[in-house]
This record gives sequence, structure tokens and C-alpha cells, in this order.
Amino acid sequence: MKWQTKLLERQENIKMYEEIKVKLKQNSYNIHIGAGILKNTGKLIKPLIKSKKILIISNKKVFKLYGQILIKSLKKYFDCYVFLMGDGEEYKNIYTVLKILDKCVKIKLDRSCAIIGLGGGVVGDVAGFAAAAYMRGINLVHIPTSLVAQADSSIGGKTGVDLKSGKNLMGFFYQPKSVIVDIDVLKTLSDLEFKNGLTEVIKYGIIMDAQFFYFLKNNVNKIKNMEKSTIFYLVKKSIQNKVKIVEKDEKETSGLRAILNYGHTIGHAIESAGSYKLYKHGQAVAIGILIAAYLAYKMNLCSKDVFDEQKQILKSFNLIKPLRKIKISDILRKIKIDKKIVNDKIRFILTKKIGCVSFIQNINLNVIKKALEQYNAIISK
Repeated sequence: MKWQTKLLERQENIKMYEEIKVKLKQNSYNIHIGAGILKNTGKLIKPLIKSKKILIISNKKVFKLYGQILIKSLKKYFDCYVFLMGDGEEYKNIYTVLKILDKCVKIKLDRSCAIIGLGGGVVGDVAGFAAAAYMRGINLVHIPTSLVAQADSSIGGKTGVDLKSGKNLMGFFYQPKSVIVDIDVLKTLSDLEFKNGLTEVIKYGIIMDAQFFYFLKNNVNKIKNMEKSTIFYLVKKSIQNKVKIVEKDEKETSGLRAILNYGHTIGHAIESAGSYKLYKHGQAVAIGILIAAYLAYKMNLCSKDVFDEQKQILKSFNLIKPLRKIKISDILRKIKIDKKIVNDKIRFILTKKIGCVSFIQNINLNVIKKALEQYNAIISK
């Protein structure tokens, strides 16, 4: 009865499709979320791209899995070219971008053409940077293939590359023409990569959506087992939350969008201090979230219950890792050059309660140092 199984799966996939409009003053666009929609990419983006030329930016691992499905979808409408970059944060640099721009020139892309980023957060950031830089802006489409990228980094127009001194210190705000989110591609993620994305998902519950936080808390097993309808809701809700913020503060001019950086000030510093090899992004941000929650508790901004709830949900997904092999002095040095510092003051986002955060300016570095020193003891309790 294979045909019956396929029919039921097709009917289930039809139910799991939604378009979310990102409404901006300029350059509004649609996010398509669904199961099995990668094969519809050509049809979805054809009305948006005038030229026939498209450059797909990916890496070998992702392209081996999904490259031919994408090309088959596109070739009815477009001539496709491919650039495969290295896999990992160490390739998220200006040298990779320059190679992509040389490829753009070689295949004679113009402003009516498009770049498609097929991959996780690193591919998306680099593809977006290249699209923003080439000819002062070329059409961009994101096809995120990791949970981090689907739930967070592909939404909102931030692009960036790393410098030796820190993460995402060079970049643009540059909105795509479209984002195509196929939750089926998450099935090929390793357990580690899937968990890496859950930190960003949990973040939305903590900073702005208490109902979503408790949904995650009450559905741990379904999420771990990647139950399809649960994952669809998880990704959709994360995107909806981010879109709400981006629509109100696209380029972080009011400060509202900065709440999306909850846990990231310390998280990015840990990633950078560890040369992007010791901790995955989600692991580092989970440490940052716990330290921020602990600071909020110690500063009487939130109750111990609020701190404990954040600790418990991270623990339930096995996201809490000890801090090892990194000097605290190196972490503090990286924090000092974080792009979220305003007028030489360290601006932290700290919790007041689940679903609500506040900005705290100019936290003393010694307070942060003490929290970092106590971190391993905190997580062992």
C-alpha cells in the first residue's frame, strides 16, 4: 500500500504550508514555510527574478544532499551556476566573499540576476553579504537548511562575515526577495546540529513569547523525536516572532531588535575566543543565556524561578555545556569589541520574567567576570 502512504504524506504536507509576509517600508517579501517545498523553488521565485541567470552558493555537504533537487526545480526557468564554499565558520570571511564576487563577474551576472544561498547560517550570511556587495546589490533568495538558519538567521536581512578580532563585525542589512523554508531538510541534520538550532528557538520564548516557551517545555520528547507537525509549528512560530521584531525595527535603529541578541554578547565572545572550534553557535549562546539569566537573578531583575526555568529547558535539550579550554580574560576581551556596545557601554539584555526582557546599560566587567568564573558551579547544581 505504498501509494496510500504517499497520498497520506502528500495530504499532510499540503496542510503544512504557510506564507508569512515581511512588511517593511521598502523591500517587503514573503517567507514560504512547508514540507517538501524545495522542489517548488523555481515556480516560487520565477515572478521575482527577471534574468535567467542564477548563482547557487552552497557547500559540498549540503549541495550533495539538495543541490540536484534545487537545480531540477530551477532549470525550467533559469540557467544555473554553482559556487561551493568551505564548510564551517572559518570560511565566513571576506576572502570567501571575494571568490564569490569573482565568480559573479566570470559568469556575467547583472543586477537582474540572482544569488541563492542554499545552506545553514554561514552560507546564508556569506551569500547575503556577496549579494549586497556585488554591483551594489543583486537579487537574493535564501533557502536555509539548518534549524538555526530556518528559525533565525535567514530572516530579517542581516548579512555578515567575521574578522580576526570578532564575529559578524563586517556586514550589511540586505533583505532577500524571498525565503524558502522546507522543514523536510532538517531530517538530515545530525543530533548536534539540530540541538544547535534549538537555542535560538528557545530564545524567542524567553524574550517575547511565554506561551511558546511553555509549548517547547511541554513538548520536549516530540521535538527531540522531530515529530513533523511539532517541528513545523516550532519553525513557523519562531519565524513569526522574529518577523514581528524586524517589521518594527528593521535596522536596529530603535533598539527593539537588539532583544534578539539575548545570550549573544557572551555567546559570540565564547565562539570567537575558542576560534569557532570549541563550541557550536547554539552551545555558546546557551552559555550566554544562562549567564544572562544568572545576572538578572543576582541583580534582582527576576526571581530564582525565572532563572531556574531557563536553566531547566536548556538542560532538557542537553544544551548546557561546561566552560572549558577558554581563558575568561579572552572572553572579556572579545566582549569589549562586541558590536552591541554603545558609547563604550556594555548593553545587556536581561530577563524580567519569561516572555519579557529589559536593557541594562554599562554592566561592570567584574560582575560578568565573576559570573563566568561561577558558571561551571552554577550548572552543576
